[in-house]
Amino acid sequence: MCKPVNETKVYDVHGLRDYYVSCRCWQHCICKTSASALLQLGGCRFFQNVVFSVVLVAVRAKHSFHYCQMRPQPKMTASSAAEEALCDEVLSNGDVDIDVNSSTMILGVPVANEEVHSEDASMLVEGTTPVELRHTNVTTVPKEPSTCWKTGARYCIVTFCCLNVVMLVFGGLWPALSQYSKDDHKRIVIIQTDHLVQVVNERFLSVALDSSQIHRRFKKFDMKSKAARMLGTYLSPGYLRVGGTAADRLIFVENHVQDGKFDESEALPLDGGSCAYEGEMCTKQQRFFNMSGETLTELHNYAKMAGMDMIFDLNALLRKGKDWDDTNAKELLDYASKQELKLHWQLGNEPNAYRHKFDTFVEASQLGEDFVNLRELLNQYPRYSRSFLLGPDITRPRPLKLADLDYLREFLRTAAPRLNAVTWHQYYLNGREATLQDFLNVETYNVLYEQIGLVKNVMKSMALGTPVWLGETGTAFGGGAAELSDRFVGSFLWLDKLGVAASEGIKVVIRQSLFGGHYGLIRNDHGSLVPNPDFWVSILYKRLVGTGVVGVTLLKDFKGPVRIYCHCTEPSALHPGLGGVTIFGINLLSDAIELSLQGTHNVSSVDRYILQGETGLQSQHVLLNGEKLELLANFRLPPMAAQPMDLNSPISMPEHSIGFWVLHGAQVPACQNTQ
Repeated sequence: MCKPVNETKVYDVHGLRDYYVSCRCWQHCICKTSASALLQLGGCRFFQNVVFSVVLVAVRAKHSFHYCQMRPQPKMTASSAAEEALCDEVLSNGDVDIDVNSSTMILGVPVANEEVHSEDASMLVEGTTPVELRHTNVTTVPKEPSTCWKTGARYCIVTFCCLNVVMLVFGGLWPALSQYSKDDHKRIVIIQTDHLVQVVNERFLSVALDSSQIHRRFKKFDMKSKAARMLGTYLSPGYLRVGGTAADRLIFVENHVQDGKFDESEALPLDGGSCAYEGEMCTKQQRFFNMSGETLTELHNYAKMAGMDMIFDLNALLRKGKDWDDTNAKELLDYASKQELKLHWQLGNEPNAYRHKFDTFVEASQLGEDFVNLRELLNQYPRYSRSFLLGPDITRPRPLKLADLDYLREFLRTAAPRLNAVTWHQYYLNGREATLQDFLNVETYNVLYEQIGLVKNVMKSMALGTPVWLGETGTAFGGGAAELSDRFVGSFLWLDKLGVAASEGIKVVIRQSLFGGHYGLIRNDHGSLVPNPDFWVSILYKRLVGTGVVGVTLLKDFKGPVRIYCHCTEPSALHPGLGGVTIFGINLLSDAIELSLQGTHNVSSVDRYILQGETGLQSQHVLLNGEKLELLANFRLPPMAAQPMDLNSPISMPEHSIGFWVLHGAQVPACQNTQ
C-alpha cells in the first residue's frame, strides 16, 4: 500500500535535492490503492463494483481537496527575465517544494529530509528534474476553495473512468464476463507450457545448522545417531550451511578439548537469541568459543553421509585494525585441506546488523576487501581453489530502510567478481510478536515478493548476473515463533516461500534450520528426533518438484489466499516414458475451492497429495490424504502414497490445506531438458 507523501524519502545527491518516491502525490496513492483493491476484488457483481467505485471516488475527492487546501499557492518574484520564465514553468508544473526561510523553490514533492549516498541517484523517478531557483522572492497565499473543488472534481472523473475500465478488464463490471461471480469457490489456473520461467539449482531446497549448536556440543542433536543420519538423508541433495550469529564468535582450535560438564544455562542462544531483535545488544554472544578439528570433521562427515555439500561460515569479527585477521582461517584451512574435507565458504553473518548485535561496525567496502583476501587465500589451496565463496548474508532488506541495500551495493562494488552467489537472509515476522493471524495474512506472504524485488533491483542496477541465494530463511527471526513456526500453519509460509523464490529467480533457499529453535525441521521430543510439519512438506517437495519453473497464472487470487505454482515434475516421480508437471500450492481460506486447469494437454493420470493438520492449524502432526504421517521402525519414512484422481473430476483443495498434483503425460516441451 502506498505511503503518505510525508513518509517518502529525500536524497541529497551532489548537493542537490533529488527525489525517489513511491507516490508523487496523494492522487497517485489513491489510484494505486484502487487498482490493488480491484485485483483482490476480482469477480464482484455489478452492484458491489458500483458501490466500490463511488466510495473510492469519494475518498479520492476528499484527499484531493484536503491536499489542495494544505498546499499553498506560491508567488515568485524573479531577479531576471530568465528566472521569471523558469518560475512560470515551475509553477505551471504544479509540483513544487517551497522553502520560505531560504527563499528557494524546488521542483519535486514535499518530503522529509534524509541523506543517502550518491549512488541512489540511479533510482530517481523518471521525468523528475530537480530545479533550484535561488535569490528569488517567494511568498505563499492559500488557494481559493473553488480552485480546490475543481481539482477534486477533475480527479473524481478520471478515477471513476479508470476504475470502471479496470473492472471491465477483470470481469467485475459485467458479471456475464466473469464466471467467478457465479462460482466464488472456483479458480482458473492457466499453465504456460511454451517456456520455462526459471531453472533453479538441483540443491534448491537446502538446510542449515546454527553455529550455536557447536557451542551446545550438539547435546540434543547427535550427528552420529542413526535418527539424525536417516532424517538428513531424506533431504538430499542439498547444502548444509553451518553459520549464524555465533559464527562471528567461533575460533578454530584444532586440538581443543571440551572441559567439564556442559552447562545449558551458559549456552549461546539460537539465532542470536534476544539480540536478534533490534535494540537489544548481544550480551552472551560477546565472548568467543572454540571449535575443535574433530567437530569440524564430524560436521563434514554428517553432511557427506546425508548427500549434502557443507558451507562453513568463518568469523569476520577477528580484526587487525580495520582489516580482517585471517590467521585463524588459515589454521582451519590447513586442517581441512589435510583432512580432505569438501567445503564451501562464507565470511560473517548479517554484517549490516553488527552494530546492534556486537556494538561494532565493518564498512561494506572493507568487508568487500576482506572477501577478496579470502578468495586469494582459498586459491592457495588446490582443494579450495574452486570451492564456492558466498556472501555477504545481509539481513531483511526493507523499502523504508535503504541503508541495508546501500550496504549490499557498496559491498558488491568490491567483492562481486569473487563471489559464486550473492546471499541474503529473510524472515517474515518477529518471533516474539507473531500471531496465528499473521501466519494467515496474505500481506505477510507478499513481503517476500517485495524483498526479492529490492535485491534484484540492486543486482540489475549494477549489471550483475551472479546467482542470488536465500542464505538463511525461516518464518520468524529469533528462533521462530512458539506453537506457530513448528506447527502445520507454519508450513503454508514455507511452501509458499519455495514457490515464490523459485519463480522469482532465487537459485537456492537455505532453511533455518534442520534442527533447533521453533523453526527446526526436526525437534527433540523427550530424547527422540521426530519431524515437524515442514519436514513432511520438504520431503514431498523433494520427491515431486523438479528444477524447471513453469509459468502459471491464477485468475482472481493474484497474490491472494489461494496461491498456486507449477514446476516440471522431478524425473524420479514420473511414469516411464512420460513427461509431466507438478502443481502445488496452499489454500488459506476456511472454505474448500476447486481448480480448473487450462493449458495442459494429453494428461494420462493425476496423482493427488493433500496435507492438513491432524487437529487443526496448530497441530504438530500432519495428515496426508487423510492418513497420519509418522516415522516407521528404524526411522524409515512411511509410504506417502498418492491418491489417484479421476480425470473427469475437478481438482479440489479443502479448507486450510496444502496440495501437490502430478499431471503425468502433460505435454510441456520446455520441461524436456530438465527431465
